[in-house]
Amino acid sequence: MRSKASFSFYFWLLIGLSTLLIWLGLFFSVDPLYLGLETLWQTCHSGWRYLIESPPFTRQMIIPLVVMTILIRTGWSLVRQIRATQRMVQLFLPLRVEPPTRVQALLASHRLTSADVVFLNTRTVHAFCLGFKRPRIWLTAGLVDLLAEDELAAVLAHEVRHLRQRDPLRRLIGRALKSAFFFLPAIKSLAEATELHQEIDADRHAIAHLGDDLPLLCALQKLLKHGHTPAFSAVAPFTLFNPTEARLKKLIYPPVPVNWPKLVGSGLINLAILLALSTTIYANCTQLAAPPSEVGACIADTLQNSSSSLPLNYYW
Repeated sequence: MRSKASFSFYFWLLIGLSTLLIWLGLFFSVDPLYLGLETLWQTCHSGWRYLIESPPFTRQMIIPLVVMTILIRTGWSLVRQIRATQRMVQLFLPLRVEPPTRVQALLASHRLTSADVVFLNTRTVHAFCLGFKRPRIWLTAGLVDLLAEDELAAVLAHEVRHLRQRDPLRRLIGRALKSAFFFLPAIKSLAEATELHQEIDADRHAIAHLGDDLPLLCALQKLLKHGHTPAFSAVAPFTLFNPTEARLKKLIYPPVPVNWPKLVGSGLINLAILLALSTTIYANCTQLAAPPSEVGACIADTLQNSSSSLPLNYYW
């Protein structure tokens, strides 16, 4: 339960922080964008001299341009990942064959059927969960032949956890936000922490399902010895059963103490970036707000013009 709570915390913190930053950016982009369009309109009528004589224009457009860049990069990352996933499914799904008996025997304990598994008769060693609307577990013959019965059960339980939690969809969102906020290290760290905790949560689920951590560790050791490489990791946003150093440390060694110098340094970088953007917003707001004397003079002039335009013998 603790790993699931930790995993959900990182993911929803990533979503909440990204949504808050986008909302604030859109909120503070309305007035600068309106004035920017008005400046461009005046430039079309008065020539480039008007634009040159309006130095605040470039500074006013910083926040709208940053927000536009975030939205464009988010959309582009989503489209790129979805298209890559679709291409891979269209390419390999027709090559699926019926899973072997030893794989089908393990599906009953997870309430799965053969339709939930895509088995490819290839010698490469891979196991991953792929799909957004209906995720499936993909296995290769090379992996099934390499692992013993309990090791295969551990790998399958690991992938079942990804399937139940819809981790491919979560990873799709995390990678899109990581690409969008490329200038903010905090978002990158949260996205990477979310992916790592997805794998750790799936590992712990596999250990709890078998009641022993040895089969999973043996499977990871065989994959490392076999020279396993994530050939598809750059193609689609799925969760690949990839033995990484971070996962092995979490499984074998006690928790590592917090690296406070690195954490403080990253926090200072994020604070400096947010402070720079906040200063830009404050400068734009002070320029957009008219001084009180000008506001009072404008009101007085308006009242004077209105009163002089009314006839003296006007009765309500």
